[in-house]
Amino acid sequence: MQNDDLQEKPKTSQELSWTASEFIEHKKNATWYASLFAITLVLAALAYFIADIVAGIMIIIAALLFGITANRKPRELTYIISNSGLTVGKKKFTYNSFKSFSIVQEGGVQSIWFMPSKRFDPGLSIYFAPQDGQKIVDLLGTLIPYEQKKLDPIDKLMHRLRF
Repeated sequence: MQNDDLQEKPKTSQELSWTASEFIEHKKNATWYASLFAITLVLAALAYFIADIVAGIMIIIAALLFGITANRKPRELTYIISNSGLTVGKKKFTYNSFKSFSIVQEGGVQSIWFMPSKRFDPGLSIYFAPQDGQKIVDLLGTLIPYEQKKLDPIDKLMHRLRF
């Protein structure tokens, strides 16, 4: 994660920009992939005997997609917070897309989690260097409400899976 180029513009424009990794990369060794393979075989066999072959095949396909996604490397993205909205790479978001934001601790790294306004929209998580956190949170606090949040059970599971 690299945030060396955090730039604070004059207060009239209220804009901050920095570059950081899009997610935390967790190194996965051969044991991780072997465990995924073994668990997939057990679940597929159970599904085959309890339900049918289609369920077993679907579990294998889902595990294959999970493994491919887990192997993906994070990109370095530019983040911009301004009065007009949030820009992540080439995507722009308006603040009315989010009902609030919170600071989430993931291991030793903090991130900002944006809660979506619409029920089934995905949330958004962005990363930053610790020394930049206060400037970012202060500016966001003037643009969108802050809400205390902890990792939910699915987020905790993904963290334990090193995903």
